[in-house]
Amino acid sequence: MPFLPRRPHVARRRGLSLRLMLVAGLALPLSTPVLAQAGPKLLRKQKEEVYKPTGAAEQQFPFGATWILYDIGGRSLSGDAPSFSLDDKLRATGFGGCNTFSMALYPIKDQKLAAGSIAMTRKNCGKPVDDTEHDILVGLHSLPKWHLESNGDLTVVGQGPAMRFKRGL
Repeated sequence: MPFLPRRPHVARRRGLSLRLMLVAGLALPLSTPVLAQAGPKLLRKQKEEVYKPTGAAEQQFPFGATWILYDIGGRSLSGDAPSFSLDDKLRATGFGGCNTFSMALYPIKDQKLAAGSIAMTRKNCGKPVDDTEHDILVGLHSLPKWHLESNGDLTVVGQGPAMRFKRGL
C-alpha cells in the first residue's frame, strides 16, 4: 500500500516545489554535507553561465541602468512611470505604476530574458493602472526578446504588448 501523508496539501506543495526545481534545472543532491560544500560553487557556476554574446549580432544587456517605460503597445503612459533596473547580481527591481516588484532576471541566448518568481506589493490602484502593471509583469516574465535601439531605448517584446523603455538617470 502506498504511503499517504496525513496532510495531503503539504505533500502537493512539496511535490510542486520539487517539480519546479527540476524544471528550472536547480535540482541538487539530497545529502546535506554535499549541499553545504557544493552550494557556493553551484551559485558561482550559475553566475558564470549567464550568457554573454560573442558575435556582433547580439548585444550585451546593460546592467545597472534604470529603464523607464514610456510606451506599451503603442499607447503612451501618464502618471507615475513604471520602471525597472537589473543589477549585476541578476536581480530586477522595479515599479509597475502602483506596486513595487522584485525578481531574478537572466539575460540568456538569443537576446531573451528568463525570469524567476515575482515578489511584489499588493495595492489596488484602479483598473487602468492595474492592467498596465499586469501587462508589464507578464511581458517581463514571458521569456521576452529585448533589443537596444540606436537611440538608446530598450524594446522588450514578449506575450502581450511590446514595451519601450528610456534609460533613466
